[in-house]
Amino acid sequence: MKLFLTSMAPYPRRVTLYLNEKGITLDRQEVDLHRQENQSPEFLAKNPAGKVPLLELDNDSYLPESAAIIEYLEELYPTPPMIGRTAEERAQVRATDRVASEVFVLLSQILMHTSPAALQIHPGLRQMPDVGTALQPLLDQLLDQLEQRIGDQTFLAGATPTIADCTLFALMEAIYAGFGYELPERSGRLRAWYDRFRLRPSVSM
Repeated sequence: MKLFLTSMAPYPRRVTLYLNEKGITLDRQEVDLHRQENQSPEFLAKNPAGKVPLLELDNDSYLPESAAIIEYLEELYPTPPMIGRTAEERAQVRATDRVASEVFVLLSQILMHTSPAALQIHPGLRQMPDVGTALQPLLDQLLDQLEQRIGDQTFLAGATPTIADCTLFALMEAIYAGFGYELPERSGRLRAWYDRFRLRPSVSM
């Protein structure tokens, strides 16, 4: 198998964090988005959406979407489990990952419409600050949910890392560095989680 990705972009990073935590080694091929390699006829033949990450399977078919790639690899490599060991654990992990994924989408949109850094990354972007204002209460609710879910646990969904940690950390790592964003002060448990997780070997690999 081969993973097509762009280093440190949040969605591919979500997958590479998962791979590092699991100890799975795959061939990786960098796709240069600045040179629009993702829009080349060769890449579009693999993924008409022109997006990364993209997993090339051993039967020469291709699997897009970070969540689907992770679920597929978890089926192939169930140990150590990162979507829970029991039916209840798997349900709780997926519920937490769903909230983290919604944070991913909402916070990305808020920053896209309100952050000066977004204009540097996307020249010519037409920002609509009212979009950010409208979405902020929804984001606050989701962060409060995660703050409650983590409780006194080491990781977002329990005592061991799961796909939910990969999802949220991939986003936070990118926007902490690129947008100067920090989790709000009231999210003390999430802030502590971020500080712990960024020291893991999987982050520096």
